[in-house]
Amino acid sequence: MPTAIHIKITSKRQATFPAATLRALKAKPGDYLTLTEERGTWRLASASTDQAKLAPLRGHITASRAAALNLSDWRDTPKDHARLRD
Repeated sequence: MPTAIHIKITSKRQATFPAATLRALKAKPGDYLTLTEERGTWRLASASTDQAKLAPLRGHITASRAAALNLSDWRDTPKDHARLRD
């Protein structure tokens, strides 16, 4: 049976999500969520990096540089999303 979660919309069109929902999405203050509609069904997901945009960089990252980057730590750090835009 699907899980139903109630999300309150305020008069300013802001949404209040239950804490358990945000934990499940691994969303933190300042993060973005993506709401996607496909064939009449809506899906809410944590916004993530488009892997297709990173593919052209694959040949430019050496093994020594890749080892220095801990992707888990990078994902857990707060980001200024205005500076990360395309």
